[in-house]
Amino acid sequence: MTKYTCSIYNDRPVTCQEYPWNFANSMFPECIFIDETESPMRLRTIEEQLKLNTVKEISEYCVGCGKCCFFGPAACSKLLIIEDENEHIT
Repeated sequence: MTKYTCSIYNDRPVTCQEYPWNFANSMFPECIFIDETESPMRLRTIEEQLKLNTVKEISEYCVGCGKCCFFGPAACSKLLIIEDENEHIT
């Protein structure tokens, strides 16, 4: 399993703190911020997302995912890519 982890999450620049609501990077359908119930899909507002997830849950998701930081216009240099061969999906 591949994890894309932000190495500066707790001290990240404003652009990253405001993501994804500043549309800085490409979005992907499986991202928790995407509302797939509408056509076309849209990005939920922070207020809408906080009705579904706590700030802690959002932070844990983003730190564990990081796909937007890797697959965006350019991979972020602060991103750590971890390959865990021992972790199995059940």
